[in-house]
Amino acid sequence: MPRYHNLLAFQHSRILVQRVAAAWNHHRGEGDIVSQMRRAALSVAANIAEGAERGSDREFVRFLRIADGSNAEVHALATLAGDAGLLDPAVVGGIRDQAAETGRLIGGLIRRCAGDG
Repeated sequence: MPRYHNLLAFQHSRILVQRVAAAWNHHRGEGDIVSQMRRAALSVAANIAEGAERGSDREFVRFLRIADGSNAEVHALATLAGDAGLLDPAVVGGIRDQAAETGRLIGGLIRRCAGDG
């Protein structure tokens, strides 16, 4: 099993964290949506890394599914932040596009490790 830092899904999750951080740089307070989106983005990367280091495909898939759920959370929170006028539509689109690509890569890892693809 490859180490986590070599995985494209992990590399894309890092970009997701960077996009989320940049989106809220101007926001001084730790509002609920800000804090939740930051935690969810960090969770994507952290769960990919932890799962990759567990040593079994079964454990890796379990952590990838958690990462995928957190990734969906980032996508949803970006949508909601846009709906509330908290983020510029271009920023929302960038976060959602990055989350979609990260999710695609996580899904491919799940299929490969679970023997479905």
